[in-house]
Amino acid sequence: MNILGIDTSSIVAAVAVLNPAKLSAEYLVNNKKVHSEKLMPIVDRVLKDSNLTLDDIDAVAVSKGPGSFTGIRIGMACAQGIAHACNKPIIGVNTLDGLAYNLMFSDSLICPVINAQRQESYTSLYNWQAGKLCRLKDYLLINNSELAKLLLDLNKEVIILGDAAQLIMEKVTTELETSGKQSNILKAHPSFLMPKASSIASAGLDAFNKGNYDDCFTLEPFYIRKSNAEEKWEERHGGKACTKHNS
Repeated sequence: MNILGIDTSSIVAAVAVLNPAKLSAEYLVNNKKVHSEKLMPIVDRVLKDSNLTLDDIDAVAVSKGPGSFTGIRIGMACAQGIAHACNKPIIGVNTLDGLAYNLMFSDSLICPVINAQRQESYTSLYNWQAGKLCRLKDYLLINNSELAKLLLDLNKEVIILGDAAQLIMEKVTTELETSGKQSNILKAHPSFLMPKASSIASAGLDAFNKGNYDDCFTLEPFYIRKSNAEEKWEERHGGKACTKHNS
């Protein structure tokens, strides 16, 4: 059973092939966000290095957000194209869930944080229980200072990761200076900090084993916040939501 994992929800473009026995190959580029140019060549390279073809893939797992609006659309379009063309199941994985899989079987609370701009982050809270990832909070869009206070109030060790981790740590430092509290918050090692396709594939494998697939044609991004284009549309049209039309 081979799962092709794809993540383009951030500046990182990542592709991996994973099966229950091993991680066959993983390729990650954390340089410039050129996903539209790099993604398919990375897919081809990962498959070649794994001695596999798309026919050998049993399912495609893809990060569906939250994160970069454009990046998510590129990754999902690629994954949906592969799934449709090769008649493979597709599994949309929440980016926050995927980040939590970076710290598999950790004893600490896990708090992925994705930069949402405007001094806000997308986040949730997780722990591992009996070998299973458990989400303890709803997916949130929250002010960074407020999140720092909430995490400090937990009085349990929390590991934060994601592209907003440093921003949150700065808010934690400020809060500690004014409150006199002891810090219970750690930032993950750089090798675990950003989204990994192997983690998306791991989450996809767990979903696959439970028979939880998505429909290739109806799977949609999970943004939490509306895009700037949608917000501007609503401003110009008196708060009316932008309606999608199929041509």
